[in-house]
Amino acid sequence: MRLTRLSLSGFRGFPGPVSFDLDADAVIVIGVNGQGKTSLFDGVLWGLTGNIPRLGEDHRLVSLYSSTGEARVEVDLRTSSGASVRVVRSFDGEVQQLRLEHADKIYKDDGARLRLLEVLWPDAMHTPDSASALTAALTKSVYLQQDLVREFIEADSEQERFEAVSELVGAGRVTDLSLALERAKTAWSRATNLLAKDLEDELGRLRAIEDQLSRLPQSEGEPGDAAETWAAWCARDEVLTKSSTNYPPMESSDAPLVVDRAVKASRVERQRLERRIDSLHELQQAVEGADAEGSPADEVAVLQADLDKAVAEFESARAELERAQAQAAEQRRAQLNLHEARAELRALAELALRHLGPACPVCGQVHDEDATRSRLEKLREEDGGDEHTAPEVSDVASAAARSKEAEVAQAGATAALDAARKQAREKALLRTERERQVHELGLEATSDEDLPRVIDTALEATSARITELEGHASRGEQLALDITRLAEATRGNELKQEADRLRAATEESRAAVSAREESGNLAGLVLEGLRTAGSEVVATQLERLEPLVQRIYATADPHPSFRVVRLLTKTARGRGRLSASVFDPHADRGSNSPSTVLSSSQMNALAVSLFLALNFGVPSLPLQAVMLDDPLQSLDDVNLLGLIDLLRRAKDERQLLMSTHDVRFGRLLTRKLRPVHEQQRSRVIELSAWDTTGPIVEQFDGPRDPARLRIAA
Repeated sequence: MRLTRLSLSGFRGFPGPVSFDLDADAVIVIGVNGQGKTSLFDGVLWGLTGNIPRLGEDHRLVSLYSSTGEARVEVDLRTSSGASVRVVRSFDGEVQQLRLEHADKIYKDDGARLRLLEVLWPDAMHTPDSASALTAALTKSVYLQQDLVREFIEADSEQERFEAVSELVGAGRVTDLSLALERAKTAWSRATNLLAKDLEDELGRLRAIEDQLSRLPQSEGEPGDAAETWAAWCARDEVLTKSSTNYPPMESSDAPLVVDRAVKASRVERQRLERRIDSLHELQQAVEGADAEGSPADEVAVLQADLDKAVAEFESARAELERAQAQAAEQRRAQLNLHEARAELRALAELALRHLGPACPVCGQVHDEDATRSRLEKLREEDGGDEHTAPEVSDVASAAARSKEAEVAQAGATAALDAARKQAREKALLRTERERQVHELGLEATSDEDLPRVIDTALEATSARITELEGHASRGEQLALDITRLAEATRGNELKQEADRLRAATEESRAAVSAREESGNLAGLVLEGLRTAGSEVVATQLERLEPLVQRIYATADPHPSFRVVRLLTKTARGRGRLSASVFDPHADRGSNSPSTVLSSSQMNALAVSLFLALNFGVPSLPLQAVMLDDPLQSLDDVNLLGLIDLLRRAKDERQLLMSTHDVRFGRLLTRKLRPVHEQQRSRVIELSAWDTTGPIVEQFDGPRDPARLRIAA
């Protein structure tokens, strides 16, 4: 399958429509960086696969200057039989569409994808992800992308490298079968493990049941009168508790619950009756105490009379005291007046004696001066005598003492009356409380005298009911033991049946697990055989390719010492691994990690050598072509010239598409890859002056020259 034409529109660096004639043995694309060389090569990859892994989502492929807002690629191919195939792929920013024209038929979308795989690479149809397989085949052996030259050596893991080579050399289906079988074996093992776990669970339940059986007491048989006892007890319980319960049969699982509820109810009722007895005893004591005491009303009347008498006596004593106090006050006032009068006379006598003469100093009358002076001196010398004696107070003190005694007597009578009234109220409250208790206890007495007899009768009846309930509960507990023994016997039979069932089930499960384990082991042997076969196929093909790798690597001649390349395969954890090593045959030294001993340019030369070896050495490729995107940026000039000579010799077997940013190198490529006879053709595509409409494109055939090139000094 060869490329004949490529048309791009709105795709990456080609906003406007442009068509390239690729129907040549060698196509040289020349243009400085940024003119669209990589976009041209990517157009071939995207048109055939619908995917460019290094760019990711499709929306990055639509040119920002696309006039239609979509990317469109047309790839024309020619099969080895001469039939033409046209692939048209477009993307409008949301949906990718595909159309395939082949053998005068048009296929679209899913039908076109299927038909394209049949035409390009039928092996991909048998892979789980055919689109990814086709993309990997093209990028690993047909299209060496400029920025991914060393990915196959450095970025890809040894397992991914092995799987890629396995797919290319025809062992991919063995790998796919191995992976499918491994997944199936994993699922089979997981299911087997689940069955084994279920078996362990069943064995655990069986051991638990056998342990329960060993701990169950040996049954002595069912009690002979168990059914009659149960029926009698239920009838009695219904009478005692007035219950409307539907009593189940004795062998029912609900029977123990019924007995337990009934026993608990009997205990609760007994506790209530015991509290009733306590209340009856308290009432009985209260009644007896009330009968022993007299009537509080009579005592209150007597004390009221005493209080009235004490009040009267206190009022009389207080009136007498007031009279004595008034009389004593009058006497004190009279004595005070007399004392004041005498004091005034003494003062007058003193004044008169000072001014006394033959005539009165006041009225001027003549008087007996001696008699007057004697009389005045007598008045001055008087001290009052009996007038100064305090008034009599004995009557007041006597009246006050009698009043105090009457007051104390009144207070005592009041306190006694209050105490009697309080006692009367308390007795009234006690009587009310007793009447309440009588009512709550449901006693019916015709009179207070009849109440003691009624209480005695209630005590006897309550005690009798307590005794009856105790007996009923005791019989219920015994019956519960009988039911338990019966249930244990029934449970023992059920456990024995369950144990027999589990034994049979575990035997079946054990046989199933054993059979599945044997099948898993057999699948493991088959899987190991497939892995070994796949590894051997890849190893054999790599042994066949190794001389070609060595010749290509020697042609590039990237290192003066490490001149030998080896491809090493191994199996680790059930997966094939592929790695490259370089070796110095003269010093007998080598490295399984080329990146540690080779420079960046030398690593690029090794990567290109491996890429070309896979392209030249694998018989069935999606495209019989080699697409090298600007290898000058990855290789030294000397290495590149050697590879160009190799490509010049190989272009009869492979269609060669090669780009370069160096115009001089492009001219050299044009001469190196020139056609040397009429059946050969080469094309030169020059890209320049890129703007928003795209680059300027010039296309022409390379000159034919059968003479070999000579180097002139």
